[in-house]
Amino acid sequence: MVNRKLIYILIAFPLVGFLLIPCLWGILFFGFIGHSYYLRHDHQEFAAKGVSQIEPAMQMDQIYSDCRHFITYGKENVPLFNSVAYFGDRYELTMQVPVEIRSETSGSMIGEAQFYLNEVRAVDIPPSQIGASFSGGIEFGSTKWQQVYKADGDFGVIGFKINTVPVPVANFKVYSAASRPSN
Repeated sequence: MVNRKLIYILIAFPLVGFLLIPCLWGILFFGFIGHSYYLRHDHQEFAAKGVSQIEPAMQMDQIYSDCRHFITYGKENVPLFNSVAYFGDRYELTMQVPVEIRSETSGSMIGEAQFYLNEVRAVDIPPSQIGASFSGGIEFGSTKWQQVYKADGDFGVIGFKINTVPVPVANFKVYSAASRPSN
């Protein structure tokens, strides 16, 4: 009788292990995916609904009529609030700031905003993907942005001259439409 129990244990142990390992792996793997989704499911909604809580994004909306907002992820998966404005038929202004998102309508900045202003020189429209080449740009922080904002979008106050030639970059509107996610 003792031998029979030992045989059952010796047969059952590998069988249970064989079935248990894939089950535990599935729970852990899909649990991480599910947890990641749970943490991020409100993020794009916050980008659309929480603009008023991200001051530089709200300021960009006040100055530029073509401004979009979305979330990307930086170092250690920290959410980054992005605002991208297209203006002057040749300029792309991007603002990026780390944020803490509590819900689809609640969040706050947890770092300093960085700004990237680029002048588009040309737009290429090959069959697969639209691209652009740039002729110049500037990177700056929140302090200089406040100067630009107070000057109603005049980048001359921080030493960047906007090209006021009335000739737009060919296909700039196509590039701007393809480059930014829809909210």
